[in-house]
Amino acid sequence: MNMSDKIKNRINEICSHFTFEYNGKPCGIDPYSKNDFDMWCGENEFCAKSIDEVMDYPLFDGKSLTEIADDIEIIDW
Repeated sequence: MNMSDKIKNRINEICSHFTFEYNGKPCGIDPYSKNDFDMWCGENEFCAKSIDEVMDYPLFDGKSLTEIADDIEIIDW
């Protein structure tokens, strides 16, 4: 299983927030339900409506979580 799939599975568990650092910015995802995810990176925020949108939305300096999965520092794994 690649890192992107591991991250997707962790978020999809909806048990807790998922936080990490990217380009020196605090980032994270709060999974409230299967169709409500609060995402942030530094000052930028976005509310995703599916796990696929969480993985594909370019919130992280113009890149998606899938694109940066191997480059992030996970704070709480």
